Amino acid sequence: MNNYEIFNKNTQSLIFGLQVKAIQRMLDFDYLIQREKPSVTAIVNTTRDGFHKVFFGKKEILIPIYKNIKEALKNHKKIDTMINFSSFRSAFETTMTGLEEKQIKTVIVIAEGVPERKARIIAQKAKDLNKWVIGPATVGGIVAGQFKIANTGGTIDNIISSKLNKSGSVGFVSKSGGMSNEMYNVIARNTDGIYEGIAVGGDAYPGSTIYEHLIRYEKNPKIRMIVMLGFFS
Repeated sequence: MNNYEIFNKNTQSLIFGLQVKAIQRMLDFDYLIQREKPSVTAIVNTTRDGFHKVFFGKKEILIPIYKNIKEALKNHKKIDTMINFSSFRSAFETTMTGLEEKQIKTVIVIAEGVPERKARIIAQKAKDLNKWVIGPATVGGIVAGQFKIANTGGTIDNIISSKLNKSGSVGFVSKSGGMSNEMYNVIARNTDGIYEGIAVGGDAYPGSTIYEHLIRYEKNPKIRMIVMLGFFS
């Protein structure tokens, strides 16, 4: 993977927290874009292990559940992304644990309200390790036709109408996750659609900034237009 790409069609992720709807939406997107393998490879749920049954198209598959991150990564060597659904009370500890695992290159922190001091520590830790953090307080992002984070893009109908199921040439970055879905639709109506969209998160100290993603987009030859919603942070 190039240094300007965080996700692609081969990205495999670990979901921290049994978020049933978000997991199923990711798999529905995977099936829509005809990924060979689901983008969700393992789930971590500290209270139980076993398997979680989901639909992948018309068939049912089982995703393994582990009680901790280290065990999940030990059994799934291709996972490089962690989508963290921990609450704001525990998001700091679980995110730091994920970043400390060599295998993990990117952590997405969904929780709102992570204390500012701890958010700064997370951001610095990611920079020290040359890794990416998206969030806190984010819906995540999407690489159109390749990989979708959690609930980004909404329903399948909205994904299709916003052309998120096929690659465009626009790089989009925003602080607001809610406004991202609206902007995806606006961009789809006026261009060939999104190549990649990221919501850095609405908290005061995001793990990665709008500016950092803009610089990354500039390096990507597949992105011909950049759209920013918000302000530099």
